[in-house]
Amino acid sequence: MQRKKKKRHRAVMLGESVTALAIAALSIVCLMTGLNELNHQRKLADEQLAASRLAKEASDALKSHQGRVRIVRAQLVATADHSRVVVERSGKCILKLERR
Repeated sequence: MQRKKKKRHRAVMLGESVTALAIAALSIVCLMTGLNELNHQRKLADEQLAASRLAKEASDALKSHQGRVRIVRAQLVATADHSRVVVERSGKCILKLERR
């Protein structure tokens, strides 16, 4: 009888340990997913900040030039004229400001 109790107790402890490890693994996966998403959002925010600064620079440069201004910084290209300012990365528009 005592032997059966010990085996049952070991089985319960093993089950609890496996459950605890599964919960810990799931928590780590959720944490890593959250960190990856946060890193992605930070990169997008950094890109938008760089685009905004470049748009401001192009807009300011337009004040001293007639017609059109084009500024290239790293992978970003800003084009400004009297109706709008557009910032592109690899040919894709990431920021567009229209003047009214």
